[in-house]
Amino acid sequence: MRLARLRPSRFELKIAAALVLAALVPLGAALWLARTLTAENLALALNPRVVARLEATPALYGDLFQARKQLYAEQAREVLRRLPGDPARLRAYLAAAVARTPRLRRAAVLDASGAVLAEAEATGPNPDGEWRPAPARVAVPDPERLRLPPGATLECTFAVEARFFADLSEARDLGEVYHSADALRADIQRSYVRAFAALLGAWALAAGLAGALLARRTTRRLSELLRAVSDLARGDLSVQVDPGRAHDEVASLARAFNRMVREVRESRDRLVYLEKISGWQEVARRLAHEIKNPLTPIQLAFQQLEAAYAASDARTPKFTRLLADAGDIVREEVGTLQRLVQEFSDFAKLPEVRTEPAELGAFVEEFVRTSPQLAAEAELLVARGGDCPVALDRALMRRVLTNLVRNAVEASRPERARVHLGVARTRDRAVLTVADEGPGIPEEVRVRIFDPYFTTRHEGTGLGLAIVKKIVLQHGGEIAAGAHPGGGASFAIALPLAGPPPAPPAST
Repeated sequence: MRLARLRPSRFELKIAAALVLAALVPLGAALWLARTLTAENLALALNPRVVARLEATPALYGDLFQARKQLYAEQAREVLRRLPGDPARLRAYLAAAVARTPRLRRAAVLDASGAVLAEAEATGPNPDGEWRPAPARVAVPDPERLRLPPGATLECTFAVEARFFADLSEARDLGEVYHSADALRADIQRSYVRAFAALLGAWALAAGLAGALLARRTTRRLSELLRAVSDLARGDLSVQVDPGRAHDEVASLARAFNRMVREVRESRDRLVYLEKISGWQEVARRLAHEIKNPLTPIQLAFQQLEAAYAASDARTPKFTRLLADAGDIVREEVGTLQRLVQEFSDFAKLPEVRTEPAELGAFVEEFVRTSPQLAAEAELLVARGGDCPVALDRALMRRVLTNLVRNAVEASRPERARVHLGVARTRDRAVLTVADEGPGIPEEVRVRIFDPYFTTRHEGTGLGLAIVKKIVLQHGGEIAAGAHPGGGASFAIALPLAGPPPAPPAST
């Protein structure tokens, strides 16, 4: 296993090879230039008849001029490689390239006919004094990607010192006096070339090793991401990838993967909960039907019994009291069963969500104003934190708030409840918080508090919070139970932000 980790991958080898190749190309050109310069310098140094005119000087100037032309062409290609794809930024980019590139006096993008599409020129004087233009023109390889016309070219005009041409002209006037070089000069030349070649080889090897190390860091993170993808394919929705402290493309990919897994997990949980609620709704519908059917006969039979006894001549005080007590018990229990049937029926017949644009803070304030019965039972405190445009079903969301506020009132008895209704905004969510100052919810209960038929109160059915969560999920939101900082329970509802709600009609 350790040897497998140490063995370089194909990706690492490709990066190392690319860096070595990128290093060898300019280094090979430099080796060739060094060989040429060595030969010329030795010829000048070992010629005993060198006077004022040197036959090799024009050739040396020619080589230098060719090297400079190659340098200018490479600089022009460097400007071309970074050419932006936005035509609006082309002029600014060319001006920046002229400012940062030595001896570049003018840069222009031309179409196929030679017309100027964008250009920039240096405004200051040339630091080397008098100069002559040396243009270098390169074709744009993919003009469509850069939104340029076909046949577009980049023309860069560089400054060549005027004295360069003056020296070249003077050198051409000099005569060339040479004698045949001896074996010593050839040996010296070969030794210089070999030393320079060894130096270039060491440099290329260092570039390859640096590329392998860089590739190893990248492939290690990519391997972690690949393992996480495999775990996700096997159904593990808890997998996460550590992006580290980097800010490159691999780190961005890791963060995007974590975000995708989190969204898939939340969607899965939402779907599972809604399917579970749908099953419980079917159970509630059947229970309501099965319980409701015998209630009416029970009531009628007992009413007939009371009527028959009232008309009988064999009444006794003891049996009268017994029958009255039994009647109170039957009516109370039947009433309890009827309320239970009604709650089951309401739970089984939750309407579909029909959303409309609304501002969440205004909706909460309207809820407080139009709920005098709740305001009489509790002190409702509203805190808003910015506009929160959402899409919601007003009737169903009022039911959510009513249920949460009533739970807060029940939790605060016998004291008068203080209920805090907070509206805040995050980057992409509107958050509605309903908190009380009661005893709070134990942590072990919070994980089950939204399950149907789970309740901590003797008189509760455990359907209220299940209805609340289903309505919130149908709005595309989330709800979580927690603790209020001042003591008590807190319910946070996060709804996705929508466009701004329509403005109210102007009063006339």
